[in-house]
Amino acid sequence: MAFLDKFRKKKAPPPTACEPKLNTMVMILFDRPAVPVEELEAEITKRFGAEAVGQPDNSHPAISHLMLRVDGMEVLCSYLPFPLPPEEADIPALLEFNHFMTVEEQKAFLEHQSFCMLTQIGGGGTLQGKRDVCVLLSRLCGCLLNVQGAVGVYYSAARLLLGKGMYARYAAITEKEARNPDYFPPTLWILPYQTCTETGAAVIETCGLTEFGFLELGFYKPTEEWAQIFEKLYIMSLLQITEKELYRNMDTISFAEDTLSVFKQSGNKLYIIGDI
Repeated sequence: MAFLDKFRKKKAPPPTACEPKLNTMVMILFDRPAVPVEELEAEITKRFGAEAVGQPDNSHPAISHLMLRVDGMEVLCSYLPFPLPPEEADIPALLEFNHFMTVEEQKAFLEHQSFCMLTQIGGGGTLQGKRDVCVLLSRLCGCLLNVQGAVGVYYSAARLLLGKGMYARYAAITEKEARNPDYFPPTLWILPYQTCTETGAAVIETCGLTEFGFLELGFYKPTEEWAQIFEKLYIMSLLQITEKELYRNMDTISFAEDTLSVFKQSGNKLYIIGDI
């Protein structure tokens, strides 16, 4: 059995069209209270060329804007010289679910002083479009992490915090694989985390798949180590996002010989129940 066959359903029909979210926004956090917009412009120009950066808009006394154009897509880059408001990001609470960072990176997130928003409007109307937007934003984030004082990335739609070290590694791979239709970096867009159902049952589930038009995936009462479940959720997310697979209520799936699990939908979540 091929490795990816373990993540395919029994007698799976071809994937159907999805309705992902049109707009996509991600943030880079800095430990500096004032990052000159020229430094952001310099990094973008170095990676994507001078034609990628429009004239800065400094009409607002506190906020600076750059309009970027890369691969035919426009992205608004906005720098805000103050920390994220607590109502926008409760960093201490987010750190309880986000573990892929060093102690130093956690401290830097807690003490960040300013942030930059990258916003793409309207490009995610199809699954292909959403993939293209997310790949581009991953590349732009990787580029801007080279600016002095960058500490990491926050993707609010998935409640995902990633430290500079890990994000930069995956962004570098994304840069190399940007033209590969079978590649997508789920680690940069999907958060797997441990939690409990309303009845107190242990689950490990995703956050972020609804942005791509899918139900969130979860393992109900998992018996494997969390790292193994996380890996499964990343792979299953990748298969859906790249249109290789589609999981639905009451489908069955087998991860090993003589075992069978079933998908059971609850709200916007699709739990995997059975021998895993």
